[in-house]
Amino acid sequence: MESRPSVEEIIALMEDSRGELAAQLCSLVAAWPQVEERTVYDGFCREWTPACYCLGTQLFHIHNFRLGLRATIFVGVRALEPLILDSDQVPEDLRQHVAATPGPRGTKQVKVPIESPGDVADFAQLVRTKWEAVQNGQLGRPSKLMPK
Repeated sequence: MESRPSVEEIIALMEDSRGELAAQLCSLVAAWPQVEERTVYDGFCREWTPACYCLGTQLFHIHNFRLGLRATIFVGVRALEPLILDSDQVPEDLRQHVAATPGPRGTKQVKVPIESPGDVADFAQLVRTKWEAVQNGQLGRPSKLMPK
């Protein structure tokens, strides 16, 4: 595995419009208290991806797939999913997407296409719900696992 690239280096390799959207999402979320940008190696896809973390918990990560940019957020079915489904801040279509995503082992991997600045804003509202839950200690102790 090659050395860890920076978030900026990964985004710089993206097509201009995708890079702009990825940069908007990362910088929007990274501006929140206690959030840091990191890169994580996705062994399944065999690539480095930009991600944002809060207090050791991954808020989301981004993949630049051939068919488009996609953001992924992990949602625990017991703790986080009810908060999202009850949130007036999360757009209705994203709440329905979370509800419809399977979570066979108690965690949903919610994958959201990012194609426009509106998608960035909507996804950020979903992420904000997770960030608030982390800040308030509603998701338990932060993971001790650090990205590779």
